[in-house]
Amino acid sequence: MPTPDQLPRSKAEIIFIFLFLPVVVGFYLIYKYPLWFADELDAFYLFGKQPAFWYGLTYTTLVSVTCLYILVRGRNAYSIRKEPEPLNRYQKGKFSMILFSQLCAFFLVPFVIIPLSRGVDFWHDLPTEPVKSAHVYLWPAFTSLGTALYVFVLITLVVYFFGKRYCSWFCSCGNLAETVGVTPWGRKWVMKYTPRGEGATKLEGVQKIMMVLALVTGVILFTDLMKLASVETIVEKSLSFQYFVTDLIFGSIIGVGSYPFLGTRIWCRYGCPLASWMHWLGPTIKTKFRVVANGQCKGIGLCTKTCPMGIMVENYAHKDKTPIMGTFGLKETPCIGCGGCISACPTKALSFKNIMNKNE
Repeated sequence: MPTPDQLPRSKAEIIFIFLFLPVVVGFYLIYKYPLWFADELDAFYLFGKQPAFWYGLTYTTLVSVTCLYILVRGRNAYSIRKEPEPLNRYQKGKFSMILFSQLCAFFLVPFVIIPLSRGVDFWHDLPTEPVKSAHVYLWPAFTSLGTALYVFVLITLVVYFFGKRYCSWFCSCGNLAETVGVTPWGRKWVMKYTPRGEGATKLEGVQKIMMVLALVTGVILFTDLMKLASVETIVEKSLSFQYFVTDLIFGSIIGVGSYPFLGTRIWCRYGCPLASWMHWLGPTIKTKFRVVANGQCKGIGLCTKTCPMGIMVENYAHKDKTPIMGTFGLKETPCIGCGGCISACPTKALSFKNIMNKNE
């Protein structure tokens, strides 16, 4: 049975990509910068609702339906076997959390519950500027105490115990990447087109630059907010860069539009400032998160092909045609703890380190 990466693109997939790209580019441009195309902010409202609502509904529907399918089917979504083994406990927990976080935290609460609680006409959104910031861009943590506690306290605790699992279990960006990555086309995109090798790894330095720029923007905004220093031109240019480059170009158009060509985690691997912050934070606070090999590796390589972050997983389990008991974490890799490599391995050669066992 051929693995997904051995299959050519079907006619249906080619047609989809042909339509997908202009839709992604066009929608994000209209969604983020409506005044480029119209004189009024509400020019593109549909049934009285802003584009953000319909985007969130579509996004959440895709993520939720995929999660429900995986959970109800109850089969290993990463297996290449004709009859996959049952879905393991870890993957059940992950897809359940993705379903809950996307449906409740990222859609029902902001788009349904809060508007209804305000007693306003639900089907008549007031004209408002599109949101172009998010906690994953880091800089908002310098302008909001709640966001600062979330990013620098809560997420730090998560990284200490669980590494970057936030990216694969809860993040709104990661929710789409994780679910698309286990669909038939998505698995092929991950296995066949995800950048791998030394050159691809060196390019991860771009993400460090994005993090530094985000932190600099945060400091600029903080000093302006606290009236410590304020240069209006610098503040405006810093925000303009974040809005246009980080949010629109990298986070939206490239982040989603590159799925069929570079796999589903380009934004998470090369762009996301929060992911880079967590990657740096892991070794700094000595995170307990690690993936370990047990010496049963046969050198098949499915672990590496399954990894959406382009990690050469097999190098930590097999060397010179011999199984090894290697291990890796955030010090060596940008691993997001999705567990795909563990679930894909037919010899069960990989597992997560037991953080409760001090001897491991």
